[in-house]
Amino acid sequence: MDALRSGMPQHLRTFVEPQVEQLSFKMEPIRCGLYGTLPEPLGEGFLWTAPLGDDCLVSMHSLRLKRPLLLEERPTDFSCIFSGSRATYLSLPGTSAAASNETENLAAFSQEGGATRCLMQAGVLYESTSITYTPDYFSRMARKFPDDFGNASELMRSLDPASPPPETRIILRAFTPKRAVLPGAAPYFHAKALEALGALLTHCESAVESEARQEDITLFNQAEAIISSRFAEPLTAKSIADELYVSRSRLCEAFRRVCSKGVAERLREERMRVAHRLLADGSANVAKVAKTVGYARSSSFDEAFRREFGCSPSQWRHSQSAR
Repeated sequence: MDALRSGMPQHLRTFVEPQVEQLSFKMEPIRCGLYGTLPEPLGEGFLWTAPLGDDCLVSMHSLRLKRPLLLEERPTDFSCIFSGSRATYLSLPGTSAAASNETENLAAFSQEGGATRCLMQAGVLYESTSITYTPDYFSRMARKFPDDFGNASELMRSLDPASPPPETRIILRAFTPKRAVLPGAAPYFHAKALEALGALLTHCESAVESEARQEDITLFNQAEAIISSRFAEPLTAKSIADELYVSRSRLCEAFRRVCSKGVAERLREERMRVAHRLLADGSANVAKVAKTVGYARSSSFDEAFRREFGCSPSQWRHSQSAR
């Protein structure tokens, strides 16, 4: 316990001190971090943990107990990227048994501090590698790299625990006690902790963008249904937006992202498409065609038609009949 207290800041010790106390680990310093083995009467396994500065901690354990143990922990606020065995994974908040494998199950989550309890069963493999980030870590990174980490804390809090990208598993494999005794271990682990967080945030932002894209497509399709079936009505971007319970700017934004056109432009395009067909048919005069496609005044229809086709409706019909 003395080695733990002398080798790690107090606020980081809250993440490992309960395990060390309750499992009777005798931690010894190594080149990067502290390492201890489980006493033989309790079972077999080890615990390795290393502070990465004052605001980040990496830990790895692999344990099989000979008798059950109710492990009580008292962590402070933290965010975590994790890979572990099924038993350890299922003890995490918000995880699902259906999504777990025997080993290397991935998770990423944030949790407020407080007391937690976990019943460790005898003979079961409890194994994990985890990177624990304190709120100060995100604050520090946001100050240094605001464009990259300005919203890191918010993204971590909004995560589905089972959402990390597959490459996170490969990054976490780099954290081992064997690597911790080699020269350059500390800067290497610092870089890997940052790499893991960067990969996760990139994945999160991609997922957010994908969700936003789907929302845009859904809104666009709803507006398209109104335009294609009710173009003869006095529709406007505002009236369509009101009907869909969104702002006019939100609707216009969705149209720009999905089809690179404005709502009014798309409405005019649909009206002109139908007008073109009706004029080609020749069974209706220009005034009737104008009314059919939603123009109360023939002059407005004439102006819109010229903008689309470069000539008046009458000129276009005459050119077609002359062929």
